[in-house]
Amino acid sequence: MPKRKSPAGLKLPVDWASFERKALERLKEIQPLLLPEKANYIVAIEPESGGYVVAKTVAEATEEFRRRFPDKLYFMVRADGGPVMRLRFK
Repeated sequence: MPKRKSPAGLKLPVDWASFERKALERLKEIQPLLLPEKANYIVAIEPESGGYVVAKTVAEATEEFRRRFPDKLYFMVRADGGPVMRLRFK
């Protein structure tokens, strides 16, 4: 089967391990500024630039991140390092 060419402007696949590592390193840098007052706030981090957004809810963080960093991927985590949401299975 012949290889298909990727559409113009399509970026290379993301190295997810590196993406997460950079985001968590940035989180460690900014945690002293946020904790303990904003431990339950949501942080959306753009790992390449190190930019981030802090908000009370996931929706607010997403909206502000998209406004400040259009077309960028983000890593979302609580300021204390915990999960943003919990999944439950019955």
